[in-house]
Order: sequence, then structure tokens, then C-alpha cells
Amino acid sequence: MKKLICSVLLFACCRAAASAAADKEAYLHFMNGMVLERKGSYDLALQEYRRTMAIDPESVFVYKQALNLALHIGKVEEAAQWAEYVVKADSATADNWVLYGNVRWAKGDLEGARSAYEKGVELDPAAHEGIYQLASLWSSRNPEKSIGYLGKYLELRPEDSAEVYYQMAVLHNMKGNAAGVEESLLKSKAADPYYPQPRYMLGDFYEARSATAAALAEYLELTELEPRNKDLYNHIGSIYTSPAAVNLDEAEKYFLKTYALDRTDPVACYWLSIISEQRRDFPAAAAFLEGSAALKEDPDAVLRLAYYYTQAGGYKRAIGMLEKAAMKWPDNTEIAYFLALGYDDTGKAKKAVELLKGIIRRSPDNTEARMQCAVISEREGDMATAEEHFRYLLAKKPDNSNALNYLGYSLADRGLKLEEAQGFIERAVALEPANGAFLDSLAWVRYRRGDNAGALEAIRRAVAAVHDDPVIWAHAGDIYAAAGSYPAAWTAWKYSWLLEQPEKRGKAAARLRELAGKLPAGSLPALAQAYLRTFSPAGMEFSSFAKVEGKVRGKTVKFDAIVHFSPPGDFSLTVMGPLMVPLWKAKTSGGVMEMDEVALKGLDAGAFSYWASLITGELRGWFAGDHLPAVPPDLDGACYAAGPREVCLDKALAWPEQIRNSAEKRLVFKPGNYFLRGLYLFPQTFEFKLPLVSLKVTLDGRQMNFDGVNALNLPQ
Repeated sequence: MKKLICSVLLFACCRAAASAAADKEAYLHFMNGMVLERKGSYDLALQEYRRTMAIDPESVFVYKQALNLALHIGKVEEAAQWAEYVVKADSATADNWVLYGNVRWAKGDLEGARSAYEKGVELDPAAHEGIYQLASLWSSRNPEKSIGYLGKYLELRPEDSAEVYYQMAVLHNMKGNAAGVEESLLKSKAADPYYPQPRYMLGDFYEARSATAAALAEYLELTELEPRNKDLYNHIGSIYTSPAAVNLDEAEKYFLKTYALDRTDPVACYWLSIISEQRRDFPAAAAFLEGSAALKEDPDAVLRLAYYYTQAGGYKRAIGMLEKAAMKWPDNTEIAYFLALGYDDTGKAKKAVELLKGIIRRSPDNTEARMQCAVISEREGDMATAEEHFRYLLAKKPDNSNALNYLGYSLADRGLKLEEAQGFIERAVALEPANGAFLDSLAWVRYRRGDNAGALEAIRRAVAAVHDDPVIWAHAGDIYAAAGSYPAAWTAWKYSWLLEQPEKRGKAAARLRELAGKLPAGSLPALAQAYLRTFSPAGMEFSSFAKVEGKVRGKTVKFDAIVHFSPPGDFSLTVMGPLMVPLWKAKTSGGVMEMDEVALKGLDAGAFSYWASLITGELRGWFAGDHLPAVPPDLDGACYAAGPREVCLDKALAWPEQIRNSAEKRLVFKPGNYFLRGLYLFPQTFEFKLPLVSLKVTLDGRQMNFDGVNALNLPQ
């Protein structure tokens, strides 16, 4: 008996020791699994949990840990086995039923999941995780019921109100309940002002309802929370570019914020280039776009950058980039097409035609490529190729008005197939009766066929529709000459000369000399007077930023300035300092001149006022038209008298190049570098020479305010 008792005690002690060892081993495997799970080594972690369960098969806690991980990594079947064990081992704990419901949901058993969640909530009405899962389960099937569960969850977990109200907003949105969406989002925002999701949704909500100001208010507040969010800045910028806001200055501000964070951001680079393009600042547009990450994969971005280069005069750079793009995207016909245009623009017509023919071989119905090939071939004298392409286009689309006009004009200009040519042009005019280019073609083919009356009728309509085309005015000159109207012919050729590129004015100059010999005796001065007045903006509202450069005794000073003329005779010149602060101003109004005093060391204030008043008077006089001849001028020596002034024209008798006022002959006024704005002639520079001093005022053509539009007319 004694031996038996000892044996039993020894067995119990050994078993206790073995159990303690097993518990320690299970604990070590479990803890190792936890560490591996946190490191992201999920498969190894799960393997450790399995070892733990093998050692301690009754530990519900380990099963729960393992099934959660199994669900996370998609091992649903294994999780399901463990979930079954958990609820069998402990069916009175609400949390176990929630886990079981999660597994049933993962297996697609929605009813099983619902039943499990409801069981958990029944066991413990405060089981907030079960209530939340029920809200999630019902969200897609019954949003209203889901909202009800979220309300119960909120009572238990008010600290989660920001997220819960946000989820309610999502559900109200699914129901189409706009009022509920806005109310829930505002509550979510109030519960946690630093939670961005409801703010984004609220901004989107206002955008969808065209409440642009409210949307912008939300997004602008978000920039305080997320000051480095490029997508947010880009979105705000895009709103300002939309028709709902149309404020490019504000848009630019936010795209520049993105650009400051990332100079390669495609959205910011694109919009900043577009904004610069709107301002006709093509160098800036190119500078923004050439750093864009989109250039690596987006051929459209390459094409846009090439366009900016060409507009800024960088044809070689554009062509080089397009050549590389053509090698990268050999099947992109758009790149090939614009490369061909680049070749044509740089005098490589043969390469352009070859490239265009390649496009046509791959895509015979590419209208743009075939049309351009025809146009270049015609210009290069290959009329056979041009005609072939024009006729192909017309066979495919008989109402292609551009092809009709171009083919008709090309034939007429060469005196070929004149009757057929007129038919083509008449069809084009019938399609677009107000098209000035088509009307010009009609006038020209009639002229070629000897129909002077018909040519005059058509050319009058053409120049009334298009005022700024030197070719149309040249045609008008020849048509009027053929009709014997030499004053009108001379005037038309003079307009053509002015509108033509300087290097191409030779033909017009020759025709003007020829027509001058056919004019009625003594009529040229009157025509010259009419021409000068026609292109003068005298007496019209005008203002512009300018640069003022003065040279006094070898020293040069430079300032910004503003020039302003208001009819009939008010004028002001304001010299600006740093930050555009006015430093000095001279103005004339109602014939009275006012001028700020100047007190500078070494400067004779009396002499300064004298010369400054004269210069101001000459500037006012130019804008008022005092330099224009009141009567037909005597053009001997190209100079004429205009009141107290002697005005001398350039060699072509096109514009004044020197003006002297008899009141002070030491002052020489030289307007120069003329350019056209609204078909009116402006000198870009106003230069004044006086003893030991010179002054130049240079207008900034990009910052001019002038709304005049010159509708040119011919003398009757």
C-alpha cells in the first residue's frame, strides 16, 4: 500500500512537470508567432500558431488569433475549421460569434454571417463590433437598416463619431438622400476637424451640385491639413480653370504650388503651359512642359511641346524632338504628320512630302496628311501630284470645301482648266458663302477668264470679309487695275505691301512703282495721305506698359513706365519705381500740362522741365494725330509739313521715321520699329534726341490695352 501511494505521487509529480514544460513550449511558439506576424511573415507566424495548438489544443485564444490571421491572408477554409472549434468550445462569448460571422462572410455565406452577428449581439447587446459588422453587412442590400445599426454603434462608441457619420453619409448617398449626406458630413467634420475624408466627400458633394464656392472652401481648408498634397492643389487649380470659376490667375497659383513640390508633375506642368500659352508666352509654356514626366510616355505631350518650340521660334529644337519621338513611336501618324509640317516650315519640303506619302501609304484616307501633301506639292510646282491628291479627297468627300477651293485656285492661278476650276470654286463658295478666301478665289478665276465685272463683285466681298491677307489685297490691286481703277489698285497694293512679310515685299513695291505712272496727275499725294490716316490709331483710347531709358552725359538710367492716351487729347506718362510705385508723372488735359517737380543732385530743374514738357507734348501729339497731313502732302524728299512739325517718312513712304517741331528744332523725335495691332500701325520705340541727352520709350506689346480693329476700305 505504501509503495502504491508513492508510485501515484511520483506519477502525479512527473505529470505536473511535463504539463509545465508543455505550457512553456506552447507559450514560446505562440509568442514567436506574434513576433513573426508583426514582421509580416504571415505564413511562418501561422505555422507557429499551428504548433501552439498541437501542444495546447484547448486554447481558444490561440485559435482566435490564428483564424484572424488566416482570414487576413486568404486561408478561409482553415479559418473556418478553427472558427467552428471556437464557437463549440465557448458558445457563450459574443466576440466568438463575431469572429465566426467574419469567417462565414468570407466564405460568401451572408445569412450565416448575419445569424452569427445577431447571436453575438443577443449574448451581449454592448458587442459593438458585432453591431458594426451588421451595419457593414446590410450596407449594400439595405442602406436604411445599415444606418440604423450605425446609430446603435454610435451610442456605444461616441468616440468613433467622425468615422460613423462619414459612413452614414456614404449610405445616404447610396439612397440618393442629399440632405442626409450633407448633414452627416458636416457632423463628421465637426467631430474631427482633422479627419480629411469627410471634407473631401463634402467638397465633391458641393462640386456635383455646382456649388463651386462651397467646394473650394472645403478644399482650401484641406490645404492647411495637407500642405504637400499635389493632387489636392491640382484639383483646386482645375476647378479654377473650369467654366464654373474661370480664374486662370488663381488656377496658376495652385498649379505653381504643385510645381514647387514636383517640377515633373504632369498635371501641373500641363496646366501651367496652357496658362502661359493663353498669354502667348510660348517660351514660358515650353519651360513648364519640358520637365513633365508625361513626355516619357505620352506622345500628345511631346506634340504640344514641339508646338510651343515652333511658336517661340525654336524650329530646330522642335524637329529634333519630333524626330526622336518618331523613332520611339514609329506607328504614331500624328507625330509623323507634325514632323512633316516642321520640315515644311524649315524649307525641307521634299522630306515633308516623303513623310506625308508614308502616312498616306499606311492610311490612305488620312485627310489631313493627304491635304497637306497636296498643298506642299502645289507650292513646289508639282501640280500633277497635287491634283491627284485633291481629286482623291473630293472623290471621298465631294463637299470638302477646302479641297474644292484649293484645287480650283491652283488651276486658275496657272491658267489651267479654267472652266472646271471655276466650277470647283463656285461649289466651295456655295458651301461657305461668307468665306473670304473662297470669295478671293472666285474673284481670281473670273479675272483669269476676263470677267472683270464679276471679279470686282467677288473681290469687294472678299476684302470685306478678310482685311489682313496680303494675297487677297494683291489680287484686288490687279483686278482694279484691269478695270482701270488705278487709285484703288494702288491703294490695294499698298495694303498688300504693308501686310506682307518684309522679305517678300519686292513684288508689291514693283507693282506700286508701275501703278504710280498710271495714276491721274497729282493724285498720289492724296492717296498717300489717305493711307497714312487709314493705318494711324490717332485719337483712339490707348495705354501700355513701357520701358524708359535715358542717357545723360554718358550715364544710363532705366525705369518702367505707363503710357496712356484718352481722346480727344488727354495724355499721361507715369514713371514707376520699385514695386510699381509712381516716381514722376507728366500729363496734359484740356490743353494744360502738369508735371511733377524733380529734385536730383546735379540736375538743372528748369532745363529738365523744359525738355520734359516738349517730349510729353510730342508723345501726346503722336497719339492725337498731330503728325498726320491735314492736306495731301508734297512728297518731294519724302517730308511734309504738319502744322509746326516737319514729318519725314521712310523710303517706302509707309510711316513717319523722323519728326521735328519748329518750336524747338534741337529736339528730334524718331518713332521706329513699327508693328501692327488691330491693323493699326504703332511704333514700338519713341526715341528723342536733344543736346547731350537721349530718351527712348519702348512699348511692351504684350501689355498693351487697345481695342481698335481697322476695317480697311478702298477709295471708291
